[in-house]
Amino acid sequence: MARYASLLPESGGAVLVLGVAEGRLAESLVRRGVTVTGVDPSLRMLERAEETKAELPPELHGRLQLLRADLRSLRLQQRFVAVFAPRDAVALVATRGDLEALFVTAREHLAPGASFAFDLSLPPPRWLFPEDLDPHEGVQPERAVFTPHLHSRRTRRGDRDIHRLLLRHFTAGEVDHALGAAGLEALSRDRDFEGRPWEPGADRMVVVAQARGGAPRS
Repeated sequence: MARYASLLPESGGAVLVLGVAEGRLAESLVRRGVTVTGVDPSLRMLERAEETKAELPPELHGRLQLLRADLRSLRLQQRFVAVFAPRDAVALVATRGDLEALFVTAREHLAPGASFAFDLSLPPPRWLFPEDLDPHEGVQPERAVFTPHLHSRRTRRGDRDIHRLLLRHFTAGEVDHALGAAGLEALSRDRDFEGRPWEPGADRMVVVAQARGGAPRS
């Protein structure tokens, strides 16, 4: 969470979180004085986020707005000082076209000079697609599905409701292509939140991008 917070301007402002899930990043940002709009396509996840929001002091509740929407088509009448898609949120979509659409959503909500940051798990090298596969081609290989963790919540009966979160793997090349197609350019690509540069074979990618040709933030 510190990596995302480090991208915020000192002047503060409003932040958009795509794939807010249970709302832990949003909660952390609100406690830092930021106004957050958190969006998720899952009603179940938004219920969890509402529970997290309830943990905030009452005077901070107005700083966190939660919305249910498709991350590929979301269009708000607002620009943000940062857009974040944490904890494999970009892997919620199913195809390369969907990934590009999600990145377009991020670009459309960036204020001038603002950053879009996300992190995602990468497939093991043995799952990589053939090197001669052209990402521009319409034919897409079968998408590997993984479950990094389970979400659970207590029901009204007192037992636990288990929800398996299914995510799709995308390769580093597919991510780069989708960024470019969406009008974004990567400023940095790391293999972890400690800032170690990404290299082939790494199992995670942390990306900070801006709109292509965007003016750097002062």
